[in-house]
Amino acid sequence: MNVRRVVLFVLTAVLVLAEVRAGSARPAGDEASGFAAADAQILSEIRDHSQVMENLEYLSDEIGPRLTGSPQLKQANEWTAAKFREYGLTNVKLEPWTIARSWTRGTARARIVSPAVHPLTIASAGWSPGTNGAVRGTVVYFDAKTKEDFGKFRGKLKGAIVIYQEPESLSPPKPEDLNRDLVTPMQAPPPVKGQPAAPSPFAALMEAARARTEFFKHEGVAAVLRDSNKPHGLLNMTGIGGEKFDIGAIPTAFVTGEGYRMLYRMQKHGKVEVEIEMTNSFGDKPIDVYNTVAEIRGSEKPDEVVILGAHLDSWDLGTGSTDNGTGSMAVLEAARTLAKLNLKPKRTIRFVLFTGEEEGLVGSVKYVDAHKDELEKISGVLVHDAGTGRVLTLGLHDNYQDREIVDQVLAPLKELKLREPTMWRSFGTDHASFDDVGVPGFFVVQDRAEYNLTHHSQSDTFDKVWKDDLNEGAQVLAAWAYNTAQLPTMLPRRPLPYRPSTEGTKTEAPKPDPISEMDTKIVEQVKAGQGELKSNLQYLADRIGPRLTGSPQLDQASHWTMERFKEAGFSNAHLEPWTIANAWTRGPAGGRVTVPTQHSLTLETAGWSVSTKGMVHGPVMGITAEKAEELQQYKGKLKGAIVLAGRLRETVSPGNPLSTPWAENTIPVARPKSDEQKPFDFEAYRKMRQMQTKFFAEEGVAAVLLSSDKSYGLLNMSVSGREYVPGAVPTAYTTREDFALLWRLVDAGAVEAEVSIESSFSGKPVEVYNTVAEIPGNEKPDEVVIIGGHLDSWDLGTGATDNGTGSMAVLEAARALQKLGVKPKRTIRFVLFTGEEQGLNGSRAYVKAHEKELEKISGVLVHDSGTGKVLTIGLMGNYAVRETIDRALNPLARMKEIGLAEPTLRSEGGSDHVPFDQAGVPGFWCVQDGVDYDKTHHSQADTLDRVRWDDLTEGAQVLAVFAYNVAQLPEMLPRKPAKQGGD
Repeated sequence: MNVRRVVLFVLTAVLVLAEVRAGSARPAGDEASGFAAADAQILSEIRDHSQVMENLEYLSDEIGPRLTGSPQLKQANEWTAAKFREYGLTNVKLEPWTIARSWTRGTARARIVSPAVHPLTIASAGWSPGTNGAVRGTVVYFDAKTKEDFGKFRGKLKGAIVIYQEPESLSPPKPEDLNRDLVTPMQAPPPVKGQPAAPSPFAALMEAARARTEFFKHEGVAAVLRDSNKPHGLLNMTGIGGEKFDIGAIPTAFVTGEGYRMLYRMQKHGKVEVEIEMTNSFGDKPIDVYNTVAEIRGSEKPDEVVILGAHLDSWDLGTGSTDNGTGSMAVLEAARTLAKLNLKPKRTIRFVLFTGEEEGLVGSVKYVDAHKDELEKISGVLVHDAGTGRVLTLGLHDNYQDREIVDQVLAPLKELKLREPTMWRSFGTDHASFDDVGVPGFFVVQDRAEYNLTHHSQSDTFDKVWKDDLNEGAQVLAAWAYNTAQLPTMLPRRPLPYRPSTEGTKTEAPKPDPISEMDTKIVEQVKAGQGELKSNLQYLADRIGPRLTGSPQLDQASHWTMERFKEAGFSNAHLEPWTIANAWTRGPAGGRVTVPTQHSLTLETAGWSVSTKGMVHGPVMGITAEKAEELQQYKGKLKGAIVLAGRLRETVSPGNPLSTPWAENTIPVARPKSDEQKPFDFEAYRKMRQMQTKFFAEEGVAAVLLSSDKSYGLLNMSVSGREYVPGAVPTAYTTREDFALLWRLVDAGAVEAEVSIESSFSGKPVEVYNTVAEIPGNEKPDEVVIIGGHLDSWDLGTGATDNGTGSMAVLEAARALQKLGVKPKRTIRFVLFTGEEQGLNGSRAYVKAHEKELEKISGVLVHDSGTGKVLTIGLMGNYAVRETIDRALNPLARMKEIGLAEPTLRSEGGSDHVPFDQAGVPGFWCVQDGVDYDKTHHSQADTLDRVRWDDLTEGAQVLAVFAYNVAQLPEMLPRKPAKQGGD
């Protein structure tokens, strides 16, 4: 992978054309099922018959390092062409391009000669000249940051050995947050249509390097030593000849990280003298190098092409096994597999092993130029070039218009557990050469797998390759290529950026961005209000307490929050009523095992459960039915029994939502462990529970006991129905430990127990309220942006984190915006819903009551996953809104203390954004760090002491900035296409 190339590209800035619809290339149902069948064959073939390791071993050991222009690279070109032919591919050829000169590494040695003698391990930089014998010079640390700083070194560098990098620690401390690397702030989105491409952020670095080298040459520097910045004596490598393969201006070498740091330390204490000698040689004329190309011809549209690529060249300190023997052999393996399976893709699949990548993607640039007349027929390109690590997902390089299609292309690969595709841009691999000219260019995002150590070093050898991960990469490449070749149309394209002539133009100072300036004020204001946020949540959790829907405490909380809004200046704050069939009051619950021995049981009545009306005694019966028909085996056997509903399941704690495989849900609660091939189905489980309840009632059971999903004596809480009517059977939750005990006893023989489950109902409808306040829009007041959280809670704890945190974050966001006196274009509305815990009933009532204005609601964002930091925003599969939201939220990504990650297109239920989404309104949720939410959720541990105040403050900042920025957008947020056929 060419890291140097990163600084050689002007950033490509694009915008998806409004008329391009991602759905136009979607596979039809039969094509999608065809994907799955073919992909199953592909995965099986590579898993059982892969030749990738034997091929990579030959390339690494028998051919060796493959420097561009070397005989070894030409040998690798010829060998890979022969392998493609052996595997049955067609149109196999070597496509030539020319470099100005080859370069051959000679010897390189160096040592510190005074004030003490220390050997140094060095290696000449690519295309560096030699030193013409041994030279001695004083080490000078060139610490100039600007051209103006050069002056202090004028006349002081003749014959010097120069170092110029300030070294970083080679042994950084372990991060306290092991998920830190998963939460990467999103990149700035591309400029909007008509704006010029963004200037390269590396342009200044490139100009500084050019000026520095010119100054060194003019001043007579003897040699330059560069920091390898790797531990354990490893060297680094790159070239100094650039894309033109020029002879470097000054003898330059890499020195080990340890050696560089010794030089840096020693020169701070006095004069240091170094002796260095390098011998390198150059070819005396231009030389041809080659890209290896092969094809599987398309059966229906052979002139349309899908490309898989990797680079065959390498640096020469190791054997080029992981950079990029792995990628090139994965491409070769994908070709072998597709050819052997004889799948006959509709479009041509082309396999290209580029060269000259390490010197600046030169081979792929030359390929693009040579094939410029057919670029319009290249559907897309995928490149593998980040070592041996497992492919985690695909990087789409700003190709928003392709995201939905790529999701569908990858959908059959569930067993590979790929993460969500990312819009991330990378300029260090050969896909960028295609992306620059408008061809959708993608790259594989990989596990680092020691890549920072092996990359360009003498440790880049075959023994560093991870077999299973490399095979998985080949599986991804082959399946992506085949599925993309089978799409109804080619992948949609984005427009190229506007690139005005730079002749005679002056660089303009950046224009002020009023949105970003206001966002900074909002963030600061919310932070300044953290004390009020704490005070409000403490009052809500401790002084009001748990807020069961229909309870006096919830009524108190609704009126209290309305008054808080009014005190903050919201004269329009009000309560919007809706009605439940019954309020419910929890009574005491308890029980004990009486036979075969005595054990006390910890119980809590389930929500809206009826009472046993005293202690009931009966046999304990375990029910294991998982399907409706399996219940029939218990017919006539359960009358008067105390039923254990299902065996205890092993549970899995939720992981970081940003690293969870794309095909799996990220609800931050413990879930039953399930077969990898068949994830746990929450909806099927809920329906089975309903069928069980009906069956138990018909059979006359005395009581039903459910297990908590938590350990250490923590209970859970839920409700059997969403209609606020009395449950059919007395039901209680017991601790996980007691439930396990009961099952062990049942499995061993007859068990009897007695339980008391108490509760009471209002017996009549009760009015409850959503609390509402708003900042009226000053241009489009009838258009609305909503931020919300739910005010109700369960009643085992005090509802501090579910969802006192979310509701108080909404209140604090409102306070901050009001205090700043913002004048949004659209109305910003703040809604504290109720009835969420029994099935999102308050938000459903809100949507129904506001049915006529739904078309004017631009978007809704809900905070409801506890106290954890907001990592990003979940967009519920709204592909049309993704780029717009990136723009709206990017200021939060740039703020170091927030660093918002790339929005996710996941669809998740269980929060008040869902009724809006179901009604066609863009409904989003805050994706949060779990921080033990699975333990506190609905349990007696949901108390104020669990709150992380800084993370909660950050959540309020995200809510406030989202509301303001979306309210300021030129248009309302795009909506998902209406569902077809009423489904």
